[in-house]
Amino acid sequence: MPTGTVHLIPNVLCEDGIYVIPNYMKALVTEIKIWYVEDLKSARRFLKKMNREIIIDDLTFYVLNEHENESLQFAKKILLDGNEIGMMSESGCPGVADPGSELVALAHEMGASVKPHVGPNSILLTLMGSGFNGQHFTFHGYLPNKQPFLTQKIQALEKESMQTSCAMFFIETPYRNHQLLTEIIKCCHPETMLCIGIDLTSADEKIISVPIKRWKTTELSFHKKPAVFGLFVKK
Repeated sequence: MPTGTVHLIPNVLCEDGIYVIPNYMKALVTEIKIWYVEDLKSARRFLKKMNREIIIDDLTFYVLNEHENESLQFAKKILLDGNEIGMMSESGCPGVADPGSELVALAHEMGASVKPHVGPNSILLTLMGSGFNGQHFTFHGYLPNKQPFLTQKIQALEKESMQTSCAMFFIETPYRNHQLLTEIIKCCHPETMLCIGIDLTSADEKIISVPIKRWKTTELSFHKKPAVFGLFVKK
């Protein structure tokens, strides 16, 4: 039975980050006519940046995110008919801390092809720039935003890193960046390493990786800027 292909298409991490998308992607996204996307606006903007000649009204879009997944019911027939589907996150790589895994799982279940494509991922970029243990790391997504659960989680991650030499990465809603940083500084050991990757691939990109004791005297303004946090206890 013929089946199609799901292409996992990385989106940019910032408005001026189109330069990190491989050149071959222009031809690929121009050919794909059916899209599953996390956010319609960012998807259309990305496609126009890749190729201004793409006619958006000629494309079919389905929204797939944490609030909407009813569109998956159409994916099976699309793939059975031998079509190609492009899956795109609002930013970064679909399926990695972003929607896409359900569509990919469906494709595997059907025996359809799955093709992930190279592009920017803030988690891996922060890991690469952190100096932490690249052989053993964990991504924890969002931490609890209420007390005492936030403090307890941070302390648990620090303890696990100390015991296992595992680097611990997590994210926060950008408008709560400073609150999270304040809490990490307050409850972690002075020698624990903290890395923060901010606005990655943009002209204002920063990756800072120093002990907690140095963060206490570091002035950093990153309110409402996308960031990835990492904790690591050196042995």
